[in-house]
Amino acid sequence: MRYLAVDYGTKRVGLAVCDELEFGAYPLATVTRGKSLNHDLAEIARLGRNAEAEAIVVGLPLNADGSQGPAANAAAAFAKSLGRHTPLPITLHDEFLTTWEAQEEMIAADVSRKKRRAVIDQMAAVHLLEAFLRAKKEKSRAS
Repeated sequence: MRYLAVDYGTKRVGLAVCDELEFGAYPLATVTRGKSLNHDLAEIARLGRNAEAEAIVVGLPLNADGSQGPAANAAAAFAKSLGRHTPLPITLHDEFLTTWEAQEEMIAADVSRKKRRAVIDQMAAVHLLEAFLRAKKEKSRAS
């Protein structure tokens, strides 16, 4: 199944997709939040359609103790709103440390600060999608 991962942020939303065999996740786009929530949601839905996504995974930034704080509540509300713009099923998945992991990976690869800033949200979405796919595979193996 081809998934669209959404790394929600108040300024930017990072998007990533996986191939239909779920072997890898790839950066897709960064949507800069702007005109209105409806405009942003419509743009994300359009990009998902163009990428032929079959389902959506929205990152849920849980606290270190697993509790849901204000950021997670905002991401959940965003996911609910996104559901009104697309018929695709939406799943929430813990995105704890995905942005940090993406940042560390790009620093290790000697990516310039300017380039990191341009793609950090997409790369966080890649890490989110990779974590989701790993969890999905582990769950199916345990069954």
